[in-house]
Amino acid sequence: MAAEARVEPEVRVVGSIMVPHWREGLTTDVLPDVHRDIVEVVADALGPMQAKQIVPRIGLPAVTAKIEGTRGKLKRLVERGWLIESQLGRFAPAHPAPDGESANSRER
Repeated sequence: MAAEARVEPEVRVVGSIMVPHWREGLTTDVLPDVHRDIVEVVADALGPMQAKQIVPRIGLPAVTAKIEGTRGKLKRLVERGWLIESQLGRFAPAHPAPDGESANSRER
């Protein structure tokens, strides 16, 4: 009797947005749209930013639900190495552009 190959069920997660871990050579193009917008806003800022400052800059209303949702995304971006939380609740780029250019002025 031939050995049967075990078939693992395909895992599908509905509503999950994948944020890859940062590594050398990755650009923000690999991020989901809203995460890319967040990273670019933070990269263009003069200093660390709070979630409540980022929300209107990414086109969302500055209401508690949107601020908290954005804070969660910021924390995920920190976990994955795209941003740092330089002070409690203040986020900055983990990997600033070497030439000092803003994220929005870089060639894509």
